[in-house]
Amino acid sequence: MLKFANRYKYLIMGKGLVIYTEKINCQDCYKCIKVCPVKSIKVSDFSASVIKNDCVYCGKCVNACPSGAKRYRQEGGDILDWAEQGLPMIACLAPSFISDFNDVEFSALLKSLYCLGFTGVSETALGADLVARKTNEYLLSSGTDKVIATCCPTVVNYIKVYKPEYEKYLAPIVSPMIAHARLLRGCGYVAEKLVFIGPCLSKKQESDLYEDEIDAVITFNEFRNLLDDQGVYFSDMEKVTLPEGFVIGASDRAGLFPVDSGMISTMCKDVEPVDANYMCFSGMNQVMEVCSEMSSWKPSKRVFIELMACDGGCVKGPATSKEQGIAAKRNKLLTEYDIFKRSGLALPLPSVDVDLSNEKYKIPYKINCTYSEQEIQQMLHSMGKLTKADELNCSGCGYDNCRAYAIAMLDGKAEREMCISQMRKEAQNKASILLRKMPYGVVLTDENLKVVDANEKFISMGGEELAMITEALGGLAGADLRKIVPYHGYFSAVIANGAQTSEFDIREEGANLRLSIISIQPNKLLCGIVQNMDDSALMKEIISEKIEEVIRQNAESVQRIAYILGESASFTESVLKSVINTPKK
Repeated sequence: MLKFANRYKYLIMGKGLVIYTEKINCQDCYKCIKVCPVKSIKVSDFSASVIKNDCVYCGKCVNACPSGAKRYRQEGGDILDWAEQGLPMIACLAPSFISDFNDVEFSALLKSLYCLGFTGVSETALGADLVARKTNEYLLSSGTDKVIATCCPTVVNYIKVYKPEYEKYLAPIVSPMIAHARLLRGCGYVAEKLVFIGPCLSKKQESDLYEDEIDAVITFNEFRNLLDDQGVYFSDMEKVTLPEGFVIGASDRAGLFPVDSGMISTMCKDVEPVDANYMCFSGMNQVMEVCSEMSSWKPSKRVFIELMACDGGCVKGPATSKEQGIAAKRNKLLTEYDIFKRSGLALPLPSVDVDLSNEKYKIPYKINCTYSEQEIQQMLHSMGKLTKADELNCSGCGYDNCRAYAIAMLDGKAEREMCISQMRKEAQNKASILLRKMPYGVVLTDENLKVVDANEKFISMGGEELAMITEALGGLAGADLRKIVPYHGYFSAVIANGAQTSEFDIREEGANLRLSIISIQPNKLLCGIVQNMDDSALMKEIISEKIEEVIRQNAESVQRIAYILGESASFTESVLKSVINTPKK
């Protein structure tokens, strides 16, 4: 019995964005920008979101996001609804299922689909058969010297959006998913809901373009989650019996499509040979490199190019299992790619004519703004990049270099606060200025009582000898606290007992001091605030209020810097806040 009450969690996004951001979970780490091959990410109000019309839907940002803020549309709720209503549904199973469910018996997988409410299952390799034949025919008749396969929607998206001048090289043929859907409709499966199950996120976007042909797209990972939520377990499938005719059709040749060169090997089987060079490239880096060569490359004979967005092919899709490596997945596929045919369960399909034209695949190309060198330099200068030496090209913002980041700023896709090195510099400068102007002596030490930093007031309170040591060393950083002040034992005691804050009154050698020790990083970094109790209490109150006002004015940037850089890089700001909270005696 299906647990239909669970379906509501799948309906949150409906048919909205394919990839979206849960803003509350976005941690401003910019990893999504770093891995995005086309930088189709916009940062606004410290939240990174996908630019819909620029995205190629490779799914890299979803997998890279450490906080799970990048998510993709879940369509499992539709399946549960249709099952509850008793509507017929056919699972269109991508051929890479063999590698992704490596340790699952084929019969158990089929039965699990039946338990979810599917009334039939058909392998999308059937559509790949049609696409391979049609592509071979096009290669024979086409007058172009280069033909690019159109099986991978991410590749098609990239060329249509970013390289529209090379769209003429794309074979005018639909993907195997759409070809399979049209085949099933042509064979009489008109009333059935067609649900594609595969490794890919861009199939969801493709189904939006062909919205009247595919009813839903779920990934292998979504499928697993559905099974778990509905309490359907592969280990229990021995008790289940499949109805007659549940398996619809079987591919003769196209089960190898999910691996690189799989389409080429299919095209070269039992079809009229074409005098052409065949080559395959996988992974977005290679796809983009090949496209960058397209205008200058003049092959001596016709070339067929199979491009796949995922490294190694669909077996490494963005929504696949990570339990098996690429070698194990590939081996499984090479061994059992024809499992549908060998099972003997498949209901034969009649021979029908299928329209494989891809006229519906229309998306706008990106119009890039061109900026003058002066505009780029002005933006770099506004970010504190005044010289080439200032351009660290650290990629902390997610972009490859500072110029790319500046252009993204001009495009309105990036924010000034994304430059971590500049934010660190500004934070440290602000903190340093405030620290130096404080009327108290402040010293920071590590767990070994080595001085990390100290202000001038602390040095002057230590007398002429400490001033001479500071001058000789060029500062107190690295000095042993035990050798420069008589009250070092209090610091050792705080490290030993792990206290967050401690107060000590020191009266020796005519001094009347109050020592406040604050643990900035427990047992690692201490801040000592030394106050001369003979100073005017009123002045202390006034200065404390002034410091508080400055920090309050910069609170937002302080919090952001603290998150990006971590405690150790923003400890001075924390010290200032701690000073404010020190009890006023």
